[in-house]
Amino acid sequence: MKIKKDVTEKNAELTTEKKLRNVRTCLYILILAAITKLAMTDFTELSYQSWISVIIITLVIILVLAIERGIRKKLKEEKE
Repeated sequence: MKIKKDVTEKNAELTTEKKLRNVRTCLYILILAAITKLAMTDFTELSYQSWISVIIITLVIILVLAIERGIRKKLKEEKE
């Protein structure tokens, strides 16, 4: 019984680490996309579409950062 519990805890820890790795990869891709979008955006025109797309990308990055923080917190609790 004790061995099965230890194995289950290790699997849970590994899956949480894997989730954290996937979220970080997603975050890096989103940041690169945001940098690319900002580089390609022409801010001299008063186009609401370009501003809205930049705001949406920023909000998505903030959301992914919040998810990453939650997963990191969960992983820290599992390790303790």
